[in-house]
Amino acid sequence: NATDGKYHAELSITQGVKLSTKKFLIKRRKLGKYFPSAFGVLTFENAATISRIKITNPDGKETDWHGMFDWAEFTGADAFWYLAGRTNADGPNADEHFPWVEKNISRLPELGIEAHSRKLKFGAYIVSHLTFGRYKYKNYKYAFDYNSEKGGPVETQSISIADDKRVSDIIKLVKVFNETPEIDYIGLDYIRNALGGYELVNEFVQDMDVQVPIGWEKFGSSKRMCWLANEKVSRRNMGLIDQWQWWRAHIVSKIIDRITKEVKLKKPLWLFTLAWGKGWQHGQDSVMFSDAGMDMNALMLYEANRQQFDVLLDNWHNYIKKGETNFVLGNVVDWPLHQRLLNPPGPEEFYNRLVEATKTVYNNGIADGIFIHDLSRALSGRIKPYSTKEWLLAGASAITEMRRLNGVLSITAEINLESVLSLKKEFIIPVVVKNISSTKQNEVSVKIHLIGGEILGESEKVVDRLLPGQTQVVDFRGIIKSASWEKKLKNMVAVQIKSTGRMATVFKYVTSK
Repeated sequence: NATDGKYHAELSITQGVKLSTKKFLIKRRKLGKYFPSAFGVLTFENAATISRIKITNPDGKETDWHGMFDWAEFTGADAFWYLAGRTNADGPNADEHFPWVEKNISRLPELGIEAHSRKLKFGAYIVSHLTFGRYKYKNYKYAFDYNSEKGGPVETQSISIADDKRVSDIIKLVKVFNETPEIDYIGLDYIRNALGGYELVNEFVQDMDVQVPIGWEKFGSSKRMCWLANEKVSRRNMGLIDQWQWWRAHIVSKIIDRITKEVKLKKPLWLFTLAWGKGWQHGQDSVMFSDAGMDMNALMLYEANRQQFDVLLDNWHNYIKKGETNFVLGNVVDWPLHQRLLNPPGPEEFYNRLVEATKTVYNNGIADGIFIHDLSRALSGRIKPYSTKEWLLAGASAITEMRRLNGVLSITAEINLESVLSLKKEFIIPVVVKNISSTKQNEVSVKIHLIGGEILGESEKVVDRLLPGQTQVVDFRGIIKSASWEKKLKNMVAVQIKSTGRMATVFKYVTSK
């Protein structure tokens, strides 16, 4: 991406060419501040009918959809982002005019009202270029991928980014969200080649003046797609791969620009973007997308082991500056995607990655947004041997640490507990609470959690007053009666602090044997 400035065009061959050039200006879109400083988000990626949702809330009680917001408050989030737009072709005669699953759309104002009653912002997002269901829509152009077993291109469930109808359908739903006052943020997921993309070969070759094989004009569409797939997979021509990545990001940027302008968007727009190779290998570019109209960049830091994660972060650090894109950094609640780690425990590694990304993703500052992805996975996904509460306490702690790094936290806490405890023996949990703000904090609530153990006596206590800089130790009593063999004898101890400012959560794992 070119830097801001004045430019002029030059021809490398001028013999016999009459040339007239003018200087032109490249100026990026200036990003605003679209979310509160040190922004925390909990997402919900599940298209279940809202009226049928059953959720176990943080207190262990079964409730209805209101429980989603109980968990958002539990994590200390500022916003709740909800999957609201998805296309399911469950039958051969799927609705081609308005393909979006409508059963929950009418309930969005109700969800937004509930969020606002709890001082949370509410966002609704759309799965853009991927469809679900056994069937396909007749009037969409689907993307093609290469299948080596079949020896050629195959049609996928992903809609081509060249499909104008799909963009028009996305615009229809974004308009609904834009005119719904209870919705504060609008999001797009899968705004890319979800699968394949080789059906774009003709446009790509023409736009980027790609050198093609002799006899190209006689190649059929299948042979052309196979050629592009082979060139890409073999990595013989890295220049062509760079062209392919840039060109797809350019096409998607035009889609983003079209959506924002046709809708006359009046709400902040976030996009879920992929993190591998700075997003380029998926046809995404954070700087280009921000210039096209993306206000918040929900970077999905998923599907990597720790060594790969560190390389991924290093790539971002060497590329991106604060001010070029508004990152909201995300990690996914999923034990296998944290390599089934037991040491450190999966939730602790979940936390570590978010905090490390917060510190290092930019090369000129601290990131100030985190999203926890997602509540549905935390409730019923691949979380074991750890509990829902463990994962979300770790997520809440990552939000807390991000806020501390950004200097917006009023209260901090430290759990001064020995790292090794004896089973079936009562112990004291000293919690050191400190007022790090410049104002007096009254009625500070301190709540303890002992996963796999039991709190003896009160689990929540109140500190009447804390002056600026003052600390106070609050003691709790606990006992762990049985060994957590499946977690390598580790138990989480966590504390949540509530005062006049934002909630703070910290945790510690101890070994109990």
